[in-house]
Amino acid sequence: MNIQKNIDKVLLALKMHGHEYFINTQQFKSQKTGRTVTKYIIYDDNPRDGIDCYSKHKVLENLVFLYKDLLYKCGDTS
Repeated sequence: MNIQKNIDKVLLALKMHGHEYFINTQQFKSQKTGRTVTKYIIYDDNPRDGIDCYSKHKVLENLVFLYKDLLYKCGDTS
């Protein structure tokens, strides 16, 4: 399953409803294992106020949650 393709689709759906989100990435070394860790930040205005995720699956889950929340607030339950 191509996660990035699904992330792009949800971002486009959010943008079509007037809410544009961006995703930044940061890489750093883990203090426990010494491996490189990638952190994804989902934000709309300020990256410091964003949602932190440590896998693309979590990015997709959070974007879908934001989309469902947007539809619920708009009253569109179809």
